Amino acid sequence: MKMVIKSSLYALAIIAAPLFHPIISQTSVANAQYAEFGVNLQLGLPQGPFQDQLDEIGFGLQGMAGFHVPRTPVMFGLDVGFFSFATDSRSEPLSSNIPDVRVIVENSYNMAHMHFLTRLTGQNYYFKPYMDLLVGFNYLYTQSSVRSSIGSQEDVFTDTNFDDFAFSYGIGGGMRVLVWDGSAAGQGRAFINAQVRYMVGSEAEYIKPGSISTGNGNFDFDVTSSRTDLLSFQLGVSFMIP
Repeated sequence: MKMVIKSSLYALAIIAAPLFHPIISQTSVANAQYAEFGVNLQLGLPQGPFQDQLDEIGFGLQGMAGFHVPRTPVMFGLDVGFFSFATDSRSEPLSSNIPDVRVIVENSYNMAHMHFLTRLTGQNYYFKPYMDLLVGFNYLYTQSSVRSSIGSQEDVFTDTNFDDFAFSYGIGGGMRVLVWDGSAAGQGRAFINAQVRYMVGSEAEYIKPGSISTGNGNFDFDVTSSRTDLLSFQLGVSFMIP
């Protein structure tokens, strides 16, 4: 884990270095008055005790919206997203009175997150490195859905079996590369965005894959508790609108 943290910090230091390079244009900083929106695919790797308990890779989406403070390279915003770490399914009778009709029960093991974001952004017009500070929370939840058959996309019934919140904070950094420029027509700019984050999460209780058991009409699950540290990678697009 220490090697992962050190590697992440080194990567962030490389990303952050251009933010303080003397080639930053003071004129562009002074004129930086715009909103920013972004959406990314994301991959999450549990760290430390979280990895010991949940040795799964999370996949999901992440979105961000923020506003750049005029005359500064600073942006404040809100960052939200989710990860799905695993799913499993089983066939069960519709009821004890109708054992010959079976349905599919699918369990998904997920984590949503919401963080307040402070971003320091470099002012190069085409390549914009940045560094983030984030604080917020994680919401861990296990959801069960009943479907009529394997392959069906229509849920007959959905319920959340177990959930918990965890305080979360961390650092991140990345790079945006200009791919479309409509600023001359007042339409803003579009960037390809790539970033990495290391988030420290407080202890939370959750259900992990394989811990739900049924039998003789009974339903039971084992609750796991650990810190919720996470290393994540995001790739997507962002838009700057004047």
